[in-house]
Amino acid sequence: MNKKDVRTQIIEEIRKSRTQENYKDLYNKLFESAEWQKAGSVGVTFSTEIEIDTMPIIERAKLEAKTIFMPKVISSTEMEFKLLNDLTKMKKSKFGIMEPENGLVGKINDIDLLIVPGLAFDVSSGNRLGFGGGYYDRVLKDYSGDTVSLSDSISTFKKSIWEVDDFDQKIARIIY
Repeated sequence: MNKKDVRTQIIEEIRKSRTQENYKDLYNKLFESAEWQKAGSVGVTFSTEIEIDTMPIIERAKLEAKTIFMPKVISSTEMEFKLLNDLTKMKKSKFGIMEPENGLVGKINDIDLLIVPGLAFDVSSGNRLGFGGGYYDRVLKDYSGDTVSLSDSISTFKKSIWEVDDFDQKIARIIY
């Protein structure tokens, strides 16, 4: 199937079926992972209503004194990661995502762990279906740190049902 059709299908299924489940097991798997344990800095987005809630991840990172970076779209093809702290002002983007309005910009390879969002994940190969902008694929192309995504039953696939392009970047670990 083409990516657009799969995105539409998954978003419909999420809106119909996903409740604000208790993702405690997913969070615990993340927090117990080697990637999380060794990370001094984490890149994570504020989730939207169709994504697994990232607030517990952000709160845990703060509790563990990890440096937190949040993505901000700066052009039609670029995204940067800004430091999240008590002085950070957040604003809803044109995509409906809360992004940092101010703050220091971090170098992508100074971030130890990226929690990568997506709509669907192929757990056999690490393929990810994003939201269609290609922002994370461009960032991940030159990223050398660890990548992890969280996936529930709606978003988890044993094999990609979407077309995978050469420019699509794989996720090192999908927790489901």
